[in-house]
Amino acid sequence: MAPYDDNRADVPQPDSVGEWDYWYISAGGWEFAVLAGHEDDPRIVREGEDEHRARPRNRCDGGPKGLLDFDADRAPAAEDAARRRHEWQEFAAAYPPSLPLGHFWQKAFLDPAGYPERQALEDFGDQPVIRALRAESELHDRLGDDPVAVYGDDLAAFVELKTADVLPTWALLTLDGRCFEGGTHACRRSLDACLDALPADAMVVRVLYHS
Repeated sequence: MAPYDDNRADVPQPDSVGEWDYWYISAGGWEFAVLAGHEDDPRIVREGEDEHRARPRNRCDGGPKGLLDFDADRAPAAEDAARRRHEWQEFAAAYPPSLPLGHFWQKAFLDPAGYPERQALEDFGDQPVIRALRAESELHDRLGDDPVAVYGDDLAAFVELKTADVLPTWALLTLDGRCFEGGTHACRRSLDACLDALPADAMVVRVLYHS
C-alpha cells in the first residue's frame, strides 16, 4: 500500500502516484465467502467487524486464496443471470423482434435535426415488446428498460458478464505492487482473472481507502 500513499514526502507533487491518504482493512459490505470447513482458521482475516452488524462465520475480509470460496458468490450470480435471460426470452417470444435503445440513439446522433432524441425514445418505447414489458411493472423491474441490449443473443457471454462483476471492486493492488482500477466490465474481467491466477497461499484482503 505504501507506494500509493498520497502523504509520501519522498515523492512530491506533481510526480506523486498517490491513490489514498488513509486506508484500513474492511470488506465494506463486499465480504468474501470462507471455504466450508475453514471458518475458524486463524489465517482468515476479520479486521473489519462491525459491532452493529453481526457477520456470519462464513464471511470475512480476506485470507489465503485457498481458504476463500470465490464460486460461492459467482454461482448464484450465474444462476440469476441465466434465469433472467430465460425469462426475457420467454416473454419476448410472443412479440415481433425488437431493437435496442442504442439503435435509436445512433439515428438521433447522426441526424439530430431530423430525428431528435425525443423521437428516439418514443420509437423505442413504441415497440410492442417494450410497451408490453413496461405494462408489467414487476417484470420490468427485474429485466430492466433495455433488455434487448442487456441480454443479447449469447447466454454464455451474458452469464460471464455478470459473474465477472461479482468479486472485483473499484481497484486491485497486486502482489508485485501494481494498482489497477476496474471501472469498466473489461477491467473487472481482467481483475477477476488476476484473482483466479493467484496461488493458493496468496493473501487476498479487502481494504477501504480514502482518496
